[in-house]
Amino acid sequence: MPRIASITAALVCGVAALVCAAPEAGADAADDCMPPPPGLVQDLYDWIGANSDYEVAAAKADPPEIIFCIEGEEVPYGAKTTMISPREMGIFDFEERRIYLVAPWRVEVPRDVGVLLHELVHDVQFLNRDWPCPGATEIEAYKLYEDWLAEQGVEIELNWLMIYMWSRCPRDIHPD
Repeated sequence: MPRIASITAALVCGVAALVCAAPEAGADAADDCMPPPPGLVQDLYDWIGANSDYEVAAAKADPPEIIFCIEGEEVPYGAKTTMISPREMGIFDFEERRIYLVAPWRVEVPRDVGVLLHELVHDVQFLNRDWPCPGATEIEAYKLYEDWLAEQGVEIELNWLMIYMWSRCPRDIHPD
């Protein structure tokens, strides 16, 4: 159960948009990644604004920090740390407005760009409204991710049952 809570808290996500060179022997893949072009981030915010009810102007004016990390790395997340699991491709730290993208990723790969879009959706979600818990944002973010990929001609099968589980807020179950 703590692992599921960690996954929910970390806002486990989909696919991102970055240019990465093949890492040299012994080099960290994250060191070889270039940040996404600013125009790409702005274009993705525009897409989010056009395909949701969210206002994106504040996010566009001050985008979140984007940091590359690698599988198995522990990264700061709010007041804690979280370890990047093998199935994670991106995480949004809503307290710090920081996106972690798992290297290596390429801007030419629509699924990679989709991960960045998914994380930017989280940024817009938290700038626009309060949520009962961070995980509650997942269903909507994955739906927008799926829609964006479909527009790119990429079919993806998502596990909606798992996404539903990630999106559930923990309940305070204590006997009286």
